[in-house]
Amino acid sequence: MKKTPAKKNMADDRALSRGSAASKAVEAAAAPPPGVARLVRKKVIASTQTLARELADKGAPAWTVVWADRQSRGRGRMERRWASGPGGLYASIILRPHIRPTHLARLSLEAGKAAAEAVAEASGLETRIEMPNDVLARARGGEYRKVCGILIEAAGDSRHIDWVVVGVGVNVNNKVPKSLPQASSLAFMTGKEHSVEAVLAAVIDRFHAVWG
Repeated sequence: MKKTPAKKNMADDRALSRGSAASKAVEAAAAPPPGVARLVRKKVIASTQTLARELADKGAPAWTVVWADRQSRGRGRMERRWASGPGGLYASIILRPHIRPTHLARLSLEAGKAAAEAVAEASGLETRIEMPNDVLARARGGEYRKVCGILIEAAGDSRHIDWVVVGVGVNVNNKVPKSLPQASSLAFMTGKEHSVEAVLAAVIDRFHAVWG
């Protein structure tokens, strides 16, 4: 299994990290929440997914989490850009599951289901999965809107997996671009702001229930 190239984003991440004193201060002060082996906390980053991949390559332990307040080059499946303004949850979680590459599709489905459960728990909204791994939510009597996306990337060979990075983007309190009418945020759908930390904690808890 080959890793997808991400050299440009890795360079962007390093440049942002070096150039932002605020980012360094946040990272230094961050303490891992329950269920997290190591927390890399950033104010601004190019992509949490790119940095998590780099850390995984360097041997970061399972349940390392890269979490940012904002991404300048957030991405989803097929390199689509993920709007990543302040107020959303943007995190990438490193896993080291003992699975064969043929089981990655099942892992992706499990990640989507766990994320849907976490969003429902944190917001009180009804949720469902839109294949392959988007999470839709709705208030009672309303229409379903996309509030969460999952990105799965892995490295290994034809017989085993070295690491899996699960990227999670949740529209919590952030503004959703008008160009995305099919999407919404938890705050907009419930009429109140939500704790981004609580949403992340729910995601970690649900992921541990599956792979812990």
